[in-house]
Amino acid sequence: MSDTHITQVAPFHQGRIVAAYRQAANLSQQDLADFMRVSVHTVQRMEKEAVIKNMHRRQFLVAFLGIPASYLQLDTDTEQPWAERAELLYNDDPMSFIENIVDTRWTTLLVGGPRLAARGLGRLVQEVEFFAQGVRERAWNRRAQTQLCLAYQLPGTVERDLMHHQQSLGWYQKAYAIASELNDAELMAVVHRREATTWLRKQQPREAVDYLEHARDLVQGKGLPLLRGDTLCILAEAYAGAGQAQQCWRTLGLAENILEQTTQAQERSYSTFHAERVHGQKGTAAVILQDYDRALRLIDKSLKTYDPTRVPERARLIARQAEAYYGQGKVDYCTDSAKEAFTLAAAVEGKDTVMQVKNLHAKLLHNGRARERGTVELGMMIADYERKHRQLTR
Repeated sequence: MSDTHITQVAPFHQGRIVAAYRQAANLSQQDLADFMRVSVHTVQRMEKEAVIKNMHRRQFLVAFLGIPASYLQLDTDTEQPWAERAELLYNDDPMSFIENIVDTRWTTLLVGGPRLAARGLGRLVQEVEFFAQGVRERAWNRRAQTQLCLAYQLPGTVERDLMHHQQSLGWYQKAYAIASELNDAELMAVVHRREATTWLRKQQPREAVDYLEHARDLVQGKGLPLLRGDTLCILAEAYAGAGQAQQCWRTLGLAENILEQTTQAQERSYSTFHAERVHGQKGTAAVILQDYDRALRLIDKSLKTYDPTRVPERARLIARQAEAYYGQGKVDYCTDSAKEAFTLAAAVEGKDTVMQVKNLHAKLLHNGRARERGTVELGMMIADYERKHRQLTR
């Protein structure tokens, strides 16, 4: 990486260490403030502090920016004195630094959606490309190519969530080429799983089924319960969209069985798989198959314990809840859920979910519900969102 050796920080000055890591991750002070949910003035003041007094902030910065815990005096077990280690700021293992910044950006995407993840993403991908090219003949080559594969999937997923489907598929094709060159079944499978989601967003479930069945076969017998479970959940949704109800429920049953499996192996797919996800995917399948009573029971069960920090996923699930209420003819419940989903999706720029709610609103208008209070309020939210976007693009 071109700038992993440029910074030396005076011992004990934690604020300057944070600034150095922030700059190396191509983040502005405003970007970091957004991630921390504080004002930019707070970040500016913090970067001037020799010791950051707030322990929770130090813990966040270690996790978010990949700063070694000892640099912010969180590692009490280290044998080396802090003063001797402070100026070693990520200059002894640039490979780990690359892995940290890619991991951080994936976490940002999964929690904060495409709006935050897109900031400086082009520069990040260029840096990973530069690093991977520089170590092709060294021992780090395979690790570097793995990170490049994961880095290419980041803009692919951002573009997908912004509904730029062709751009999304282009990034995934680049990622799959690397995964194939490495002959890495896990990486090939996760690229196919993400490609399939793009096809689902394009309303082409049969194409999605092909990718997902290949992904399922690639990881068969290789452990990887998170990736296998996640793939089966999305495959079930694709089967439902293709009208294959029996295959859908059978696949969800297989996914549910994986919940009982445990493993110590580290997975690299950033897959989301847990009981709440299975219940939510069952509810999604039931909506698609127009079994609305069943859908609402399952979605309600999922939302009760679903991680509230996973905003994009939660928004999609609540939008499905709104569709189920619409299917039952419960307009007030439908619009309440739709407004909640829209608020969450708009906050993270999840345009796929925004479009889902807009389509539902169009159905309400078409079916004589235009004068309903909830429909009017939802329409005003959509109009305000579109007005703000027109202003931003001028």
